[in-house]
Amino acid sequence: MTYPSWFLEIVRCPETGSQLQFIDKCFMRSDGTKYPIIGGIPSLVFPRKMGKEDAKWQRFYNRFAPLYDLNERFMSRLLTGINLPVERKRIISLLGLTKGARILEVSPGPGVFQPYIREVIGSNGEFAALDLSLGMLKQCRKRKALDITLAQGNGSYLPFADESFDALFHFGGVNLFDNPERALNEFVRVVHKGGIVSWADEGFSSNLPDNWKKRFAMKMNPGYKKPRLTKPSGLINIREFEVCGGFAYLIVANR
Repeated sequence: MTYPSWFLEIVRCPETGSQLQFIDKCFMRSDGTKYPIIGGIPSLVFPRKMGKEDAKWQRFYNRFAPLYDLNERFMSRLLTGINLPVERKRIISLLGLTKGARILEVSPGPGVFQPYIREVIGSNGEFAALDLSLGMLKQCRKRKALDITLAQGNGSYLPFADESFDALFHFGGVNLFDNPERALNEFVRVVHKGGIVSWADEGFSSNLPDNWKKRFAMKMNPGYKKPRLTKPSGLINIREFEVCGGFAYLIVANR
């Protein structure tokens, strides 16, 4: 079991921020606290006892993982009429990623954006993905050719050193975290100055008609009932895009 040297250099205890060492097939803090490897995936979760929302959605996505992409494609056609793979590629093109970049994807689901990210950053780019759901990470693991380092963790307590990445990308779900504001601040913390911080979430465009499609989306996805999050401090060059046929928004900024 091996992990790339760049990953070992930046991985940190999500509770204390202290250095972790890979010893005896686990990640260990200097005081002996251990973070296990589960099925080849480091489990760097904090807090150990998750909040109500995080625990609920972890259970849901563990069960739903094998069907996620198929469901998304069906719902996208039903509600927006868009070709979802084409739209995903367009979304990644809006981020401004460059060849050779080091990127963290938070909450990748089954990895539906990962082929497009890898295409842009190239084979020399360094790519990590973190999700609270092991079920989703096991789906990502099937994409072996993409060379992505996977970790289980809480997006509100990222297990990485300050300014570890050139870019961070998250699509959908941060507004359902137990502590979404803390998560956005974590997104900023782990990206270096000048790097890219980007996240997307549910949100209707003002141009969408108030019809059955919006009502159906709100019934199926509780994220639409949540208010938009306040943008964290420390960001510049903030751009906002309508994506997914006006059923979601994307924020792209620099730190």
